[in-house]
Amino acid sequence: MSEPITSPGNERIKRLVRLRERRDRQREGVILLDELRVVRRALEAGLVMDEAYACPEVLAEHCGGELLEDLRRSGIEIVEVTPRVLEKAAYRAKPEGLIVVAQPPAWSLDKLALPPEPLVLVLEGVEKPGNLGAVVRTASGAGVAAVLACGAGADPWNPNALRASTGAVFTVPTVSAGAAQILEFLRACGIPLLATTPAAPDLHTACDLTGPVAVLLGAEDTGLSSEMLAAADRRCRIPMLGTADSLNVSVAAALLAYEALRQRSARR
Repeated sequence: MSEPITSPGNERIKRLVRLRERRDRQREGVILLDELRVVRRALEAGLVMDEAYACPEVLAEHCGGELLEDLRRSGIEIVEVTPRVLEKAAYRAKPEGLIVVAQPPAWSLDKLALPPEPLVLVLEGVEKPGNLGAVVRTASGAGVAAVLACGAGADPWNPNALRASTGAVFTVPTVSAGAAQILEFLRACGIPLLATTPAAPDLHTACDLTGPVAVLLGAEDTGLSSEMLAAADRRCRIPMLGTADSLNVSVAAALLAYEALRQRSARR
């Protein structure tokens, strides 16, 4: 490693602080990884990593020495920083000793290759990065082919989304695009659209999820837009028996994804 950076005013540290903001990450075409598990999975997924900032003292507390050696063997530039500098630069409140600047997977609608009979999750207006990341984590577990996100705040590369996904976002194709673009893509692929809405007559368990299908899910407070509802070929609802009238979107996505997995497993 190079000489340690000891000043929070160092220009490289100032850049890390700027990269907390989405506009700065997008301008540079990079993402920030600051959780050891996420860094490990990014490394295993073959992400291109530009540089790493490591605090050996903090890393040792989190048993991150082996990961640091793996990064060093990969040829990435590793810059040592002090605990004070790490705290200044890190996105999270309690950093684990490592911050990596990497390039996100080059996923886009025009490059997205779906398998036969894909299950796709479409999120509209899901602004909280933690919810988006949790949906991608579920998608990985249930064998979902892709997660498509549209609407304000749909940023799968937010550090909180990366953390909530536990790194699954590096292996599950996750694309942020406009609603019209997503609908056009799904129609071109011949994938029927299933909208989730409390007003639907059919329960989600009554819907055939064994073939190609894109499940449309809206934010908990607003639901799906009229545009998405109008585009759907069918609608379904999740039963709600108490006073609550909605579920967290990540919970709703999990119920639909695993119902699809159950149906598809029973068909084999």
